[in-house]
Amino acid sequence: MTTSRIEQLSRLAKTSAAFAKNMVQRQVNKEKYLLLDKTDNQVIFQDGIMSVKYYPPLKTDMLVLESGQSLHVRRRRFAIPIVMVPPLGVFAWIFDLLADRSLVRYFLAHGFEVYLIDWGKPTAENADLSLKHYVNDWFPQALTAIREHSDSEEVSLLGYCMGGLLALMYMASHPEDDKITNLITIASPIDMHKMNPITGPISQLLSMPASFIKNKTGFKLDSVASNKFHVDGKTLSWLFKMTNPVGVMSSYLELIRNLADDDYVARYMTMNEWFTNMPDYPGATVQDMMRKMGLYNRMAKGKLKIGERVADFSQIKSNILAFAGDNDKIVSIAGARAIMSIVSSTDKTFHIVPGGHAGVFTGSKAVHTTWSISKDWLQLRSKAYPRPVPKAG
Repeated sequence: MTTSRIEQLSRLAKTSAAFAKNMVQRQVNKEKYLLLDKTDNQVIFQDGIMSVKYYPPLKTDMLVLESGQSLHVRRRRFAIPIVMVPPLGVFAWIFDLLADRSLVRYFLAHGFEVYLIDWGKPTAENADLSLKHYVNDWFPQALTAIREHSDSEEVSLLGYCMGGLLALMYMASHPEDDKITNLITIASPIDMHKMNPITGPISQLLSMPASFIKNKTGFKLDSVASNKFHVDGKTLSWLFKMTNPVGVMSSYLELIRNLADDDYVARYMTMNEWFTNMPDYPGATVQDMMRKMGLYNRMAKGKLKIGERVADFSQIKSNILAFAGDNDKIVSIAGARAIMSIVSSTDKTFHIVPGGHAGVFTGSKAVHTTWSISKDWLQLRSKAYPRPVPKAG
C-alpha cells in the first residue's frame, strides 16, 4: 500500500471518528454546542417569569463579526439606552446568539447602553397571560427599572416581530410616557389582514361572519376559557418550520455533510435551538390577538383596547424606523409597512431588506443591512456622554 493511500485512509478514519463523536455528543452533551446567551449581564428586575437584563460595556477592544469584519469597541457611550424587546413564542437569547452574530454585542461595541426585556418561559400554568399583562403591567415595570438603573428618562426601543407590536401597544396606550425617543420595529405585522398570503385573507374572510355572530348572539372569543387557545412550544416550533420546510431539510443535510466539523456543528445547533426549543404561547394572548388583531384588525385601524386602556396609535410621535424582509413568509412587506400610516411621527422611515422572517433579524446579511442601518439611525438620534466611560478591566 502506498504512503498516499495510507494517509487517505488515516484522514478518513479521523473524519469518521469525529463524525461519530459529534453525532453522539450533540445528543448526550447538547449544552456543549450551544453558544448562546454568553454575554455578561445583570438581572436588574424580576417579576414572576419576566426579567430585565443589563449588559455592561464589553471588556474587549475588538469585536469580530461572522463576516470577518472587525469592530473597534467604542468607549464613549450614548446617553439614551436601547431596550431590546423580544417577541413571544421564542426565548430572549435570540438577541445574543453566537459571539459574532449577537445583536447585543453589536450595539455594545458601538457605544450603546443595552437592556433586554426577557418574557421568560411561559407554560400551561401561564395560559391566562394576556396582552394586558405584557403591555399594562410588565412593560411599565421594566421601563421604570431601566430608567432608574440607567439614570436616563429617555429610552430607545427595538422590537422584533411581536416585540415591536408590544412596544407600539405600550406607547399608544401610555401617552403619558413621552420619553420614548426612538422605536425600531423589525418584521412586525401591524396589518394582520395583509400579514401573509395564507393567514391574512383567512382572517379578513372570517371577520364578517364573526361580527354577524357577535351581533346576533352576543358570543365573543374572550368568553371561551383561555387555556383552550394555549399553544405549546413543540406545536409552535413545528408551525414555524412548516413555513420553510425545504430550508429546514437542506440545512439538516448540510449538517450531515459537516458533522465531523466541531465548529460547524456548534453553529448549527445554536441557530437550530431557536427553531426547535420554543416556549409556550400564552392562551389569553393568542385569544386577544385572534379577536382584536386577526379578526377585526384593530391595530391597522388605529385603535385597540388593552385592559382598561385604549391604545391610540395616532398619539405616537416618536422617531420610527421599521423593517420588512423581502422573502419573509410570515410577515409581508405590506403588513409591516402599515406602521407608517398609524403613527403621527414626522421622522419615520421604512426599509425592505434581504431575508426571511429570521434572516431579516439575524441572518448572515443582517449585520450589513438591518443592524447597520439601525445603528447609523440611532447614533444620529441619541445623545453622547460628555466623557468616555472608563475602560473595563
